[in-house]
This record gives sequence, C-alpha cells and structure tokens, in this order.
Amino acid sequence: MTTVRKLLKGALRLVNVVQANEEPTSDDMDITLESLQGLLDSWSNDSLLIYTMNPYSFNTVGGVQDYTLGPAGDWNIERPMSIAQAKLHYTSGGSQPIDMPISLANDSQWASIAVKSIQTSIATVIYDNGNYPLRTISVYPVPSQSQVIILWLWQPLLNFTDLDAEISFPPGYERALRFCLAVEVAPEFGKVVSDNVLSIAMAAKAELKSLNAVTQYQSFDQGATASKSGSLQFNWITGNLVPFR
Repeated sequence: MTTVRKLLKGALRLVNVVQANEEPTSDDMDITLESLQGLLDSWSNDSLLIYTMNPYSFNTVGGVQDYTLGPAGDWNIERPMSIAQAKLHYTSGGSQPIDMPISLANDSQWASIAVKSIQTSIATVIYDNGNYPLRTISVYPVPSQSQVIILWLWQPLLNFTDLDAEISFPPGYERALRFCLAVEVAPEFGKVVSDNVLSIAMAAKAELKSLNAVTQYQSFDQGATASKSGSLQFNWITGNLVPFR
C-alpha cells in the first residue's frame, strides 16, 4: 500500500527531477498528478490493463426501451468503459431463474431493426450508443414487464485527486504505474528517460497485460474428427490432429 504522493515522488526521482532526499515543489506535484490522471484515463481504454470485470443487475420497466447508464442515470453507477456481455435474469411462475444471453448489437445491426417498438416479455438484444457522460442502453424487444438485466462491465481504473489518498491496486500495478508515469511526465520537465527506466516500464506493463489476458476458446462441430470413434480432433491453432479427451 502506498499513497499518491509517494507514487508521484517516486516517478520524479526516476527522471531526476528530484533527488532521494529532496521534496518536489507544489508545481512539480501538480504537473505530475495531471500526468497520472491522463495515464490512468489512457489505461482504462485498454481492457488488458483493467484487472476486473464486474456484473451489475438493473431493472427494466414495462413499456420502456431506453435507459441511461452512468452517474445519476436511470442505471446509476460509474460510467463503464464498455459492456462485455449481457444476460436476462428470467423468472417465470416461481420456476428456477435462468440467465439467458442477450446479443450486443452494433450501430448497423441496431439500425437494421425496422420496427423497434415491438413488445415482449423476453428481451434478446441491447444496443449501447456509447454517449458521454451517460451511455444510453436500448432494449429490444421492448420489455412488456419489469425484468432484470445483468451487464458485465469494464469499469475505468480508479483516478486520484487527493495526494494523500492511499493507492490500492493488485500486485504489480504500483511498480508499473511508477515507471510508466516517469516515462509519461519526463517531457514536461525536459528530461530524457534512461534506457533502464524505459525497459522496466515496458516490462512491468507487459506483465500486467499478460496476467489480465482472458483465455480464448474456439468451438467447432463435433463431427470434425479423424475417426468414427472421435479419438482424434483437428487443432485449429497448430493445424494438426490431436487426441480428444
């Protein structure tokens, strides 16, 4: 656990703006804090630097198609960077609830729906227009009654304004932020980043991306086997037949 102040001072030391026992000026800290805020904003646009994706449940209203998503919106949370996936938490007559997948439509797919006002009890598509500061989420068909929609959201990385606020990130983030911030802020002070600092910044950032990467799976027809028993299957990555377990 560290603080924003310690993080900024560490970055300034790495580019020789201050020495080990020297205190930065208030102007130096303001400039570096601004760079940190810009850096975190930029990192939030890279899903491989966001370490968690969280599900949020929202209620639809019968007959209502559009909902604002963000601070003080209909669905009131911090504006997410994007929606990773959506589910309809469907319940009917006291039966076991089922999380049914909902398709995420892009601009052209949403525009291709000729009649968007059709109503039904089961929504199958949502469209996110990406507006700022409030995204607008449109549901199709229009829910005829209240239902629960679960959105898996990429949340932006926490940004800071208080120099003495504690920084709480998973292991590895403090080091990556300190060295990457040094690279980010160096031009503000007319400094040249050393090869060593640049190398560590790149390696630390790459380690975070590697850790946050999501394993991708490729599915294919069960009939794509080399024998009737299905003991061998085609590996689409290597181009070889491999034993099926």
